[in-house]
Amino acid sequence: MHFFLDYARPYYYGVGMAHLHKKMKKGRPYYYVRESARVNGKPKIVNQVYLGSPERILKMATGPGTVCSKIQVQEFGALWLGNLIEREVGFSSLVNTIIPKGVRETGPSVGEYFLYAILNRMVDTCSKRALVEWYKLTAIQQIRPTDIDALTSQRFWKKWDRVDGKQIEEIATRFFRILAELEPLSSDCFMFDTTNYYTFMASESESDLAKRGKNKAGRNWLRQVGVALLVSRDNRIPLFYREYEG
Repeated sequence: MHFFLDYARPYYYGVGMAHLHKKMKKGRPYYYVRESARVNGKPKIVNQVYLGSPERILKMATGPGTVCSKIQVQEFGALWLGNLIEREVGFSSLVNTIIPKGVRETGPSVGEYFLYAILNRMVDTCSKRALVEWYKLTAIQQIRPTDIDALTSQRFWKKWDRVDGKQIEEIATRFFRILAELEPLSSDCFMFDTTNYYTFMASESESDLAKRGKNKAGRNWLRQVGVALLVSRDNRIPLFYREYEG
């Protein structure tokens, strides 16, 4: 089992259970280490490492020390911090209270789809089409297990079709209310600025907001959305926003 220390709260939490798993191939046993976790309330294998035959395992256990031949590097720290903030704010739960799961709806909820898109935007922005492959290169299964293969662009936009403008406004209102409760305002100075964020929307996709223009990240060929933001200088907590044509 993996344990990660949460420095913001004095407790540990487990995110996966490791166990040996045997597979029979042509009458011979081969072993794997599997990690399982609950995803949407059901047990799911989130990581699997091949060990090999009993002879290979015995050789690894009793043989002379060997030099590590392979290192796997995964995005961890930023995602861990993002999930720590999510645990404090509860954004996905907030969205789910406004847009609950349908009776026959399966897979991640609308709030969870939004959260995984937000975490990607925070760390290393990519298109929704590339989201599955990006998450497979991260340690998300050890941080916040999910069905990665369900995070496709088709399913994301299908979830998005359930959201209307009034629900977005309600989510924003409650979100800012939560922030105000977590971080009471004490600043005598507020900062207001405008910026823009590029998107990967196709040219044929209809949008009143996503336009091409001078992008602050230098990606002028991509459609962008403008955002105006008011923040408190002391804690840099957002207090107000408005989106506008890019």
